[in-house]
Parts: sequence; structure tokens; C-alpha cells
Amino acid sequence: MDKFIEDLFDILKINTVYNDDALPFGSGNIKCLNLMLDKGKEAGFNTKNIENYCGYIEYGEGSEMLGVLCHIDVVEADPDKWRTNPFIPEIIDNKIYARGIQDDKGPLMASFYALKELKEEGFIPNKRVRLIMGCNEESGSLCMEKYKELEEEPTIAFSPDAEYPVIFGEKGRMVVKISGKIDSVIKEFHAHQAYNIVPSYAKAITDKTYEYFGKAGHAMNPKLGVSAIDLAIDDLAMKYDDKFINFLDKYFTHDTEGKKTGIESGDLVMGNLTANFAVMDIKDNNVEMYFDYRIPFNECKNLILCNLRGIVKELKLEVECLSFNEVHLVKEDSFLVQSLLKAYQKNTNDYESKPLTIGGGTYAKCFKNAVAFGTKFPSDEEVCHIDNEYVDIDKLKLNIKIIKDAIKELTK
Repeated sequence: MDKFIEDLFDILKINTVYNDDALPFGSGNIKCLNLMLDKGKEAGFNTKNIENYCGYIEYGEGSEMLGVLCHIDVVEADPDKWRTNPFIPEIIDNKIYARGIQDDKGPLMASFYALKELKEEGFIPNKRVRLIMGCNEESGSLCMEKYKELEEEPTIAFSPDAEYPVIFGEKGRMVVKISGKIDSVIKEFHAHQAYNIVPSYAKAITDKTYEYFGKAGHAMNPKLGVSAIDLAIDDLAMKYDDKFINFLDKYFTHDTEGKKTGIESGDLVMGNLTANFAVMDIKDNNVEMYFDYRIPFNECKNLILCNLRGIVKELKLEVECLSFNEVHLVKEDSFLVQSLLKAYQKNTNDYESKPLTIGGGTYAKCFKNAVAFGTKFPSDEEVCHIDNEYVDIDKLKLNIKIIKDAIKELTK
């Protein structure tokens, strides 16, 4: 096993799902962050731990800075649904299986090795290159708020946490909570993975107990998953004539574009609004439901809240916006976008794929002049946030070359 794979396995073996066993985001994230910083020190880079929220590995000098934005934390993984242990990486048919291998530990290690190889080759950038590593991307990006509070912002930046050839725009994001008292045959209901995951399991208790198994998927494209909540409501609607079940069936299930609630919107640049019915918990006649909306326009916020509040009036439920991130857009013809596109094309000979926008959110949103860049190739299967997450080793190593050339283009 070569050194790159060894170093990658070191961080994949650490469970960095958000945890409150240690502030701010869990002992696993602290351990993994410090391990990466140690690797940076060993390679001769300047490093800094920023109150365990985030940290950086830095190379070069100058008043300007190129930021490479990666995250250490990962989403949950149910071992019963994986072909391997999600936190014991395995190589099968030249593919590494592990939680975080695509999102975002594989890209993180590829970025580190790109920087390491450039240093070893004697490349001198015309600005500092700072590999910024956060610990809270999957559950709020509070790590980047702390970074901006205490550190200088990059002059330009890219985040290898999406797909190629380059992402110049990201939809906005809203997380909405609907809650209150209900009168229903459902005594208990539990479907609660992360807001940004299509729920793959649901359990309902009426006069009987029912279990439902769907397929996890990323909230940025929820139609690629199979919602266990949808399956549950389909089944319960056939079994019971219940006002609350009928309400869910009428407005929220099998609707990944907000058509049932009248909030659908979109254009050719940003694409369509997406809706993920992510979480539902019922106990003691209290319901809590959480929805993850990816929005093409900032104005969608008021439309969503207005329509939802009108819809839930009949059940006297409350609607609350828990978080809101605005749409992020960088000019497609900018130096940043075109330099990254050049680095991608040089290493792939792919001149057909064009810069695009996505529904996913990356650290690029946290900085004015930043975009997402890789590391999923256009023909690759979408594996983020799903069971049996994997990456082909050859493609992962190709990312090192692409990121090296991206750094060169942006700092020569």
C-alpha cells in the first residue's frame, strides 16, 4: 500500500460524524483535524488549529491567499446497510469503500498531496496556499463562521467537494420545521437521519408496528433516493382513514420539487427548487417534521414560508425557518472559473463538459470569490451520503494532478 493510501486510511478510520461528546463537534473531529495538522507539520508546512472548529495547512508567502476548502466531518452511516464497515476502509476491485471517501476525506487527502508534491517539486506560488479544513460542514458550517471571525479570508478559493468540471453557482438552502399537536392513529413515528439525506428508514406505531426501508440519497437531488417516509404514508393511507395521514399524502409525499405546496420554481441557470422531507418524529400526540429546500432564488424563502403557513392552518401547526443560506454565484467567465476549467481540461481532455450549478452546498458559499471544483467526474455515480460510498483509486489519484494544476494556474 503506497503512502497516499496509508495516509488516507488513517483519517477514514476515524468516525467524524457530529457528536456532542466533546466541544465543539465531537472527539472524532478533533482527533482527525489534529492528525491532518500533524501530517502537515511533518511535510514542513505551517499549521494552525483554530479552537478545534477548523484548522489549516499553509504553504508559500505573500499578501494574497488561495484557499482550498475541505471538510473532515461526515454524515451518519448504518453498518447494517453497508457491504463493509463504513469506518474500516477496504479496497475491492480497485475501489475504496468507506464513509467520507468521496465526501470529503478523499478530496482532502488529494488536496494535501497536491500541495505536498508541489512543495517537493520546488514550485513557488505567487500567493500563500492555505488548505482550510473544517469540522462542521455537514451540520451547519459553524466552523467557517469561526474561521472568518478569527482569520483572514482567502483572496480566491475553491472547494473540492462537488463535481467537475467546475461549479460556478450553488442554490440557496432552507431548513424548515413544522410542528405541533396532532390527533392521529399514529402513536409514534420515527424517521430521522440528517436533514440533507433522503430518509432510508422509518418506523410507525399505530395499533401495530410497521417498518419501511427506502434508499438514502443527497438532499440536493432527492429524486435519486427512495424516501421511507413516502413509503410509510403510502401504506398507512391505505390502511387508515386519518386526517393527519391524508394531510401528509396531499401536500408532502412524492414531491421533490414543491409542486404540491405551490412553491416550485427555477430557471435554466440555477435549475429547479428541490424539496427533501427529511425527518418526522411523532410521540405523545406531538409531531416534528423537517424539510430541506434547495432554492434557485433568494425570493423563494418568503414564498415557501407563506405557502406552508397557509397549508398547515387547518391542523394548527407551526412553521419555523431554522436556517437560510443565500444563492451563491460567481461569474462563469471569471479568472477563477476559467483557470479551474483549464486545469480540468488539461488532465482529462474533456472539452465537452461545461461549468454548471448545483443544489448541493459547499464551503464555497462561505466566501465571496469561491467555487466548488471536483472531485466527482461527470460520468461517475453519485455516492455522497449513501450506503457503500466508494471512489475508484485511479480517479482519486487523478484528482491530485488536477488540483496541482489548479493551484499552479491560480498562483503562477
